[in-house]
Amino acid sequence: MIIKDKISIRQFTLLTFLVMVGDMILIYPSLVTALGKNDAWLCSILGQPIGLFIIWILYKLHQTFPDLSLIEIIRKLLGLWAGSVLSAGYLFYFAIGAAVCIREVGDFMTTQIYLQTPIRVILIMLICSLIWGLRKGLQPMAASIEMLTPVVVVFMLLLFMGLLPKIDGSHLQPFLSVKWTHLIEAVVRGAFTSFGELIVLTMVLPYVMKGPNVKRDMLLATLMGGLLLSVLLLFSLLVVGPFMTQHDIYISYALSQKINIGNFFERIEALMATAWLIATYFKSLLYMFAFVIGLAHLFQLKTYKPLILPSNLLMFSLSILISPNVIFYTNTIMPEWVDWDMTVGFIIPLFLLLVHRIRFGKSKKGQTRPERLHT
Repeated sequence: MIIKDKISIRQFTLLTFLVMVGDMILIYPSLVTALGKNDAWLCSILGQPIGLFIIWILYKLHQTFPDLSLIEIIRKLLGLWAGSVLSAGYLFYFAIGAAVCIREVGDFMTTQIYLQTPIRVILIMLICSLIWGLRKGLQPMAASIEMLTPVVVVFMLLLFMGLLPKIDGSHLQPFLSVKWTHLIEAVVRGAFTSFGELIVLTMVLPYVMKGPNVKRDMLLATLMGGLLLSVLLLFSLLVVGPFMTQHDIYISYALSQKINIGNFFERIEALMATAWLIATYFKSLLYMFAFVIGLAHLFQLKTYKPLILPSNLLMFSLSILISPNVIFYTNTIMPEWVDWDMTVGFIIPLFLLLVHRIRFGKSKKGQTRPERLHT
């Protein structure tokens, strides 16, 4: 293994939760409401079982070769040439995922908080922190996640508590007024956009300490993350209605600006921004980790650290080139991203499991027969 460090199951569970919510804290409500309208909250809840099935498929893929990362599993199942091509496709997905998260931070900070600051300044600051995190290694990253995850949870709970006086049940009416085709599309979008991106966790699973509860804790963490996003979507609909939820990409930040309890507890948008930045930073860091480690596995390098600086410079360039502005990103990239998530997070893993079944399933049965005849 390139990395000798191991993280605990608890740390991996918290990492799974943070990656699950990540940038979704801000953009998830508008993604689902664009199709689900008043019934988006129901679509989000119905998408949870589908999401858990996706995670189960990913864990089954990891169990085929528990000591190997996704890139190594692909090359072992498909061979050198076909495996290398598909591995390069996954590395491209990890690179674009990291670049999108980085760009989201830049767009958010320059449109909501630092209005006069050039976006490249924000991106360079984030890139420097990513370089620092990657050079420190997996174990310090996991320890930081263990320390900062409660901050994200507490800030989200403060948001929900502060919004309780603002809710209006009439915003959810009429019930089931959307076409059933749009409801199905909203369920699929909610499930695959949030859960499908967790394919990146298969790059970390080989470095998790062995234990009997890894699958249970992984499923539980994703379920908690999915329920958090569903509650956030429900509060958004109850407070501002489906129209504002659909058209405001940073709806959770806008919700935090509406909180005012006794003219004392108000304007907590800084806390909301902090929670989102923490979650998005670690999601970006994990995508960068997956890209760098996958690149080292693809070219069979002994260490990944020489790749950190050039990879981050590449991410900086991609984050600039990927979108001219936030409007292009929301109108062009976000609606089509679900198809990519569905392909890399569900369809290809199912195909790889089928290949494993065909190549190794029969051989295992063949090995057991002689033993039985001998006894």
